[in-house]
Amino acid sequence: MFYRVLQRTLIPTFRSINDATAVTTTKYVNSSRNVPYNISCHIQYRLFSMKPNPEEMIVSFEEVKNATSNNNVLIVDVREPDEIKEHGKIPNSINIPLGDVTKVLSTMSEEDFRKIYNRSKPSEDSPIIFYCMIGKRSGMAQQNSLNLGYKNVKNYLGSWTEWASKMQS
Repeated sequence: MFYRVLQRTLIPTFRSINDATAVTTTKYVNSSRNVPYNISCHIQYRLFSMKPNPEEMIVSFEEVKNATSNNNVLIVDVREPDEIKEHGKIPNSINIPLGDVTKVLSTMSEEDFRKIYNRSKPSEDSPIIFYCMIGKRSGMAQQNSLNLGYKNVKNYLGSWTEWASKMQS
């Protein structure tokens, strides 16, 4: 009952603060006693100066082919190890299964990353290209890394299917 009374008498007001935090000040008024209650909560949100262009977030076969010889670009295969054994992989790529991408990019130390993958752990600005079998899982890995704060992540939409067919031609 108390919840219903609060819900009916809820008067929210919003104001913005310059540090990208919205503060919600809610005033509850108990009409029988005429006693106001003030409750504040902070809601965090991110501001982006502009939306990313989807065309800038995908790469072509040629871009991936050039990236295989560039050690500054990290190419990540998000398929399971069994799939890689069965089908193969793009040269100079490392395997981080989709289920491990968030954990590896967020909590793994630089030292552990180097031991396991023989590469430096990428910084938030490092170029990273994700691929899988058809581009769907790599898109999810791309979104996960964007959520972690990585800014230069791309998806090879053609993924292994396109790579294998073009390399055989």
